[in-house]
Amino acid sequence: MADYHRVHPVIAGSPLPPPEQTKDKLKPSAAHGEQLLPITAPPPYVPAPMRAPRRKRHSRCCRCVCWTLMVLIVLVVALGATAGILYAVFRPKIPTFNVDRLTVTRFDVNTTTAVVTDAFEVQVTANNPNRRIGVYYDGGEVTAFFNGTELCSGAFPVLYQGHRTTVRPLITLQGETRLDSAVAAQLAQQQQAGFIPLTVNARVPIRIKFGVLKLWKMTGKARCNLVVDRLQAETRLRIRSNSCSFKLKI
Repeated sequence: MADYHRVHPVIAGSPLPPPEQTKDKLKPSAAHGEQLLPITAPPPYVPAPMRAPRRKRHSRCCRCVCWTLMVLIVLVVALGATAGILYAVFRPKIPTFNVDRLTVTRFDVNTTTAVVTDAFEVQVTANNPNRRIGVYYDGGEVTAFFNGTELCSGAFPVLYQGHRTTVRPLITLQGETRLDSAVAAQLAQQQQAGFIPLTVNARVPIRIKFGVLKLWKMTGKARCNLVVDRLQAETRLRIRSNSCSFKLKI
């Protein structure tokens, strides 16, 4: 026969059981030897403070590089604009050079040692076709060659050339050179034929004057390819062919 829950009547006004007894009845009984731990609430979550971002060193380097590039670009643009204005106002033209006269004052060949001792006098004509531009020649070096072998050299004079003027400096070249057998044979053969190729090179520092403004030093390079009839001491050579070019390196 099934068990039925019995309902016990409670008389009105009877006292309720104490709370401790109620809690003890609700708590599960601990096993033998076990200790009940109190149940505590977990601590509230506190977020960690955020650190301020560190400035990276490479950002400063990038800024320096950017500023440097900007300054360089501005300088290039300013120089280009200045050069364009000067070119439009003055219309510069490159000076022209030419060898007018070549005189041999000494030319001795030692057939035993193949040593050539020589001295030349070269008269050069420099023409400045510019109307508002002057040219300062700050010295320089002039060298004479035979088939690529240096024979003698000398100094270009220091001088100023005004606008639309022509100057004719006289340059003295001296040297002593040992020729190899092939070059000595070529020189003797060309002497007999009466056609001796010579090259006169000049490397001269130049400053350009625009009105009252002097520019920085530049390098002028002149090259003259000559063909003369002979190389003999105390003789003014006959120039059979004369071709000169001039370049200005900024």
